[in-house]
Amino acid sequence: MTAARTRALRMRAQRLTTPARSLDELLRDVLAVQAQDTTAAGLAVRARTTGVAPADLRAALAGGDVVRTCAMRGAVHLLRREDAGPLVALLGPVNVARTRRRRLELGLDDELCARALDGLREVLAEPLPRHEVVRRLAEVGVVLDPTTEAPAYLLAYAANRGVVCAGAGTYRLVGDGSWDGFGDGREGGDARHGVAELVRRYLRAHGPATIEDFTAWSGLPAAEAARGFPVDELVEGEHGWQLPTADAPDLDGVVRLLGPFDTFLLGYRDRGLLLDPADEPFVRPGGGGPVPHVVVDGRVRGSWRRRDGRIVVEQFGHIPVSELDAEVESVLAWA
Repeated sequence: MTAARTRALRMRAQRLTTPARSLDELLRDVLAVQAQDTTAAGLAVRARTTGVAPADLRAALAGGDVVRTCAMRGAVHLLRREDAGPLVALLGPVNVARTRRRRLELGLDDELCARALDGLREVLAEPLPRHEVVRRLAEVGVVLDPTTEAPAYLLAYAANRGVVCAGAGTYRLVGDGSWDGFGDGREGGDARHGVAELVRRYLRAHGPATIEDFTAWSGLPAAEAARGFPVDELVEGEHGWQLPTADAPDLDGVVRLLGPFDTFLLGYRDRGLLLDPADEPFVRPGGGGPVPHVVVDGRVRGSWRRRDGRIVVEQFGHIPVSELDAEVESVLAWA
């Protein structure tokens, strides 16, 4: 399989060439949109949908159809409600273990965290912003220093334990916890079944991709990811594994303006097919998360930023002008 063909399949899998007509359709196909930055999450939704407006995203979050919570690598993502519980069951214990040392450094020992979960169940009778959650927890004896990272780490712990999730700017209790979808979680079942289903959903959204790509994206331990990888169901090519039914049209001048922390790049460990290593300093300055970038036929060809109500593009590869103009208008209209 050629590199161009792989890029076409990945763009199709990410709904960047065939936009979804609803949030539910989008998240059913791509599973998750990274969302620690809600503005960036909105840009990711815009690039992958048609007929969806910012108000639709806000309404889905307020109504609980879309959940904003910790998932892959402990990062906050947008998920369908029915996918959130199984992901938290599978990945939450991994995320909790990974961040324990930092919690202890912040004074969040296991006993305090356990009391905090009870406290959250008591004080979150309604969605609340973080500062109000901290204030009300103090009233029930769980005191956090709001000038440190302690509130953020405590709420992430609670999210990974399946107790809370976030809206656009508030936190709320998960509710009855009746989420279905990925089969067995880690309690009372074989986690490999959950990993195998996560691989299928990952390849539906990102394939072709390697086991190493999946491991980096999911945050699972490498051995666990490898054990659960259902290779007998998949097709292997030069650039990784894919589902047998994967197909996509060839690319010809497809331009997308993607925001920071977009899963287009963060979905892979090896990004060489999508981003020339020579251009990486322009897109990931200092080796951090990607800044807003311009994708042309599956390759990053520039970066962009807002300035004085306009979109300014820094170009380091060919970008078709008419397609770029249409994307700029779409980004400016998303508010």
